[in-house]
Amino acid sequence: MKNSTGRQFMSKKVTTIKDIAERLSISIATVSRALRGSSDIKRETKLAVMEMAKEMDYHPNLLASSLSSKKSKILGVVVPTINRQFWSNSISGIENVAYDKGYKVMIFQSAESFQKEVEIVETLANSRVDGILLALSKETNTYNHIQSIMDRGIPVLLFERVCSEINSSKVITDDFNGSKEVVQHLIDRGKRKIAYLSGPISLGVCEDRLNGFKEAHKDNDLHFDQNLILEISDFTFEAAENALIKLWEMEDKPDALFCFADILAIGALEASRKLGISVPEDLAIAGFGNDDICRFVTPSLTTMSQPSFEMGQLAANLILEEINSEDDEHQPHHRTIKPILVIREST
Repeated sequence: MKNSTGRQFMSKKVTTIKDIAERLSISIATVSRALRGSSDIKRETKLAVMEMAKEMDYHPNLLASSLSSKKSKILGVVVPTINRQFWSNSISGIENVAYDKGYKVMIFQSAESFQKEVEIVETLANSRVDGILLALSKETNTYNHIQSIMDRGIPVLLFERVCSEINSSKVITDDFNGSKEVVQHLIDRGKRKIAYLSGPISLGVCEDRLNGFKEAHKDNDLHFDQNLILEISDFTFEAAENALIKLWEMEDKPDALFCFADILAIGALEASRKLGISVPEDLAIAGFGNDDICRFVTPSLTTMSQPSFEMGQLAANLILEEINSEDDEHQPHHRTIKPILVIREST
C-alpha cells in the first residue's frame, strides 16, 4: 500500500482475542471471559491473558462490546453554549463523575437554536448513547423531540434550563429564592428603584428569577415598576450596555440594577463607566452566576453563586442511576441546588 507521497508502508495488523487465544493455546471464550474479569477463570489464566494482551498491544472493540452488552458506556450532553463558565463547569462536573464510573461523554452545543437542538438529540439517540443530559435552548418551547427519545427507552435528564411538560429527572438552581435574596440585599442597602435585566421570559429559569424579583418587592411593600424590567434576548456585553443606556435616559432613574446573568452585569458595569455613573453610589449592580471574572472587574461584582460543577456531578449521578436501574418503572428525581450570595464592591 502507498501513502500520498508514493512511499510504501505496512498497515499494522489489529490484534484480536483470537490472536491471543492462539498464542496461549486456549479458547477464544476463555480469553474473552478473562479480559472481562470473570470470576470463573483462574487467577493465573487471567494474568497470562492480561500480559499477552499488553505484549500484543490488544485494544478491545468498543462497538462490539456495546452491541453485546446493549450499553455504549457513552453519555450525550447538550448545552446552549460552551463559552460561558457556568456551562463549561457543569460539563466538567458531568465528565468527572462519568469518567470515574467508566463512561465517556459526547458534548454538543445548540447555539441557542431549537432546530439544532432537535438535530443533536436525534443524532445522539442514533449513536446509541446510554443517556442524554440536556439544557434547553432559549428558542425551545415544544418538547416532542425529547419525549420521542424517552419513548424509545433512552433516559433524558434536564438540567438548569428545564420544562414542566417533560416527566424526566431534573436538576435546577433555586432561582426564585436566589433572585429574591439578591433583591433583598439591594433593598437592605437602601435601594428602592431596582431595575432588572432579564433573559427571555419563555425560559423557566428567567421566569423564576423574575418572580423572585417581584416577591422581594412585595415582601417589602415596594412599588413594582414594569418599566424597569427589560427583557434581553442576547446574553452579551453589548446588549447590557444598550439596556443601561435606555434605563439611564429615563427621567426617574433606577438606583440599583439586578441582572439575570453575570455577563449582563459586567456589560452594565462597563456602560456605567462610559456614562459616568458611580457604582455603587449612583447605581448598585448585582449579577447571577459568580463567574471567575466577577472578582477581577472594577468594582468587583456582587452576585449569586451557582455551584455549577456540583450541578454537573449531581446530574451525572442521577442519570447513571437511572441507566443502571433494574426497575422498569424508574421514577424521575428532581433536585434543587441552593445558590449563595457573594457580596462585593458593586453593591
